[in-house]
Amino acid sequence: MVGTATGKGFSRLGHNVYFCDRSHSRLLDLQEQGYQVEEIIQDAILKTEISFICVGAPTQDNSGKQDLTELISILTNIASVINNTDDYHLLVFRTTLLPGTTRNIIVHYLEKNSSAKNGKNYGIIYNPEFLREGTALVDFLKSDRVIIGAENGGVNHYSILREIYEPITPNIITVSYEAAELIKYVSNCFLSLKISFFNEIGILCEKLGIDDKLVNFAVSLDKRIGSYGTESGRPFGGSCLPKDTEAFAAFIRNNNIQPDLVQTALKINQILSSESAKHQAYFRYRRNKIMQADL
Repeated sequence: MVGTATGKGFSRLGHNVYFCDRSHSRLLDLQEQGYQVEEIIQDAILKTEISFICVGAPTQDNSGKQDLTELISILTNIASVINNTDDYHLLVFRTTLLPGTTRNIIVHYLEKNSSAKNGKNYGIIYNPEFLREGTALVDFLKSDRVIIGAENGGVNHYSILREIYEPITPNIITVSYEAAELIKYVSNCFLSLKISFFNEIGILCEKLGIDDKLVNFAVSLDKRIGSYGTESGRPFGGSCLPKDTEAFAAFIRNNNIQPDLVQTALKINQILSSESAKHQAYFRYRRNKIMQADL
């Protein structure tokens, strides 16, 4: 989803884009839509100046340790290419990564396993995405901000990335790798906190016999709060928020931070999910009642 939206977005902006994916059917579909594709990552890199790497976000075990197998696999392929070319290549990673992963895993791996020189033969950027599953392309083309995580806050040869993003948004912020990684998690986990908070308020409203719709609507009119995530009765789901919230909660625990609001958000979400038959029936009733009144 992220790679497809990123590629299609840059293509619409006039850039020459090649798609590369392990899924043959996905590449065939993109080819039928008129896009250029390459099945072998080495060939795609050799034909381009910038690679946007959008592998799936790593899963983690109960201890919070992430499985980086997929990321390491693609780094192996990248190392084999930059070892055998004199052309400079910019590597842009968009995968959601815990703070420290870009520097300690990606940079370290390529410097250790490649004869090419970081900063001379290739550059490494961490560029997190903020795309929703159903509206990824629209979100890309109308980005609120672009975050560029770079070594020492960025150097001149990364200016090409700023340049290609300028038509999308004026809010281009260059920070360290770790800050960029943290910005991504803070953004997603704040949404989880907000959704969980209003779900808890919805349960309270049910118990008190108060219309949660009216409460949430009135609160959302505050421009500091807004309407997103304020609808009660819908636990946060999808492919990103649960996984990212769990990973960040584990990261906070492993850093011995107390209290842990992110863990609390997970608990609220789990309670609502486990009692969904009762609570969501009530929330559906409220929504239907509002809809009928509107008619």
